[in-house]
Amino acid sequence: MPATGIQAFNTANWSLDNSFLVQLQDPGEPYEAGCPFYVIDHSEGTVVVDTGLSHDLLDDPANYGMTGAAFMEDFLPYIEHDESMHPRAQLAEAGYAPEEVDYLVLTHLHSDHAGHVDLFPDAEVLVRRDELRHAFWPVPIQDLFYLDGDFMPLRSPEFDVTVVAGEFDVFGDGSVVLFPTPGHTPGHQSVHVDLGGEETILASDVAHRKQAYEAEFQASFNWDLSQSVESVREVKSRARRTGADVRLLHDRDDMAALQ
Repeated sequence: MPATGIQAFNTANWSLDNSFLVQLQDPGEPYEAGCPFYVIDHSEGTVVVDTGLSHDLLDDPANYGMTGAAFMEDFLPYIEHDESMHPRAQLAEAGYAPEEVDYLVLTHLHSDHAGHVDLFPDAEVLVRRDELRHAFWPVPIQDLFYLDGDFMPLRSPEFDVTVVAGEFDVFGDGSVVLFPTPGHTPGHQSVHVDLGGEETILASDVAHRKQAYEAEFQASFNWDLSQSVESVREVKSRARRTGADVRLLHDRDDMAALQ
């Protein structure tokens, strides 16, 4: 049975140099990237994909989590958020309650994707083993993107965490399928959604903008640039085979298409 809908909800706007997102392209040109999460509706349950950028982090970086994230204070002038953008507020306005979410898919655990995990203790969390390991022991430069205030709730016995491998069919009917797309991080995954005659690939950070996706210009801070390019090509191949639209999480046009 196909899924019945996808919606994107934006938790913050983060102005970044384009060359940070698309390697060496248009340095000095700002790009306002969204930090959204998605809700997928299905007759057998509700799926949330990613959780955006934590408002607790943005409101008090130095005291966020066990070790703090004071370095984020330098980014605050470039990040826009308010109470109406908090996932709890947006879900309520759209008619959802966090405790009614059945599955939480984490494409990876960077801070702009895993910022509100603690809102969903009743959901089954679907994440990859390599991502969990890397979050606790990241390589240099990526360590800035992994914040214990985001992912430490996953170690709580209150959370039901399922470690997935290979392709993972959430409902067992081909409607919501997770598949590995490593490179940006070791355990990065994307989500293929069948809406019944209309298919969408939520490719997360396989690339940050369509400009990067089409030209295969990866961000220099990716964990593995070669694997990043391979994953872009896998997504392109999958999209060609199925006719799926590819949506990148930080691309403003892709986010707007699902709002």
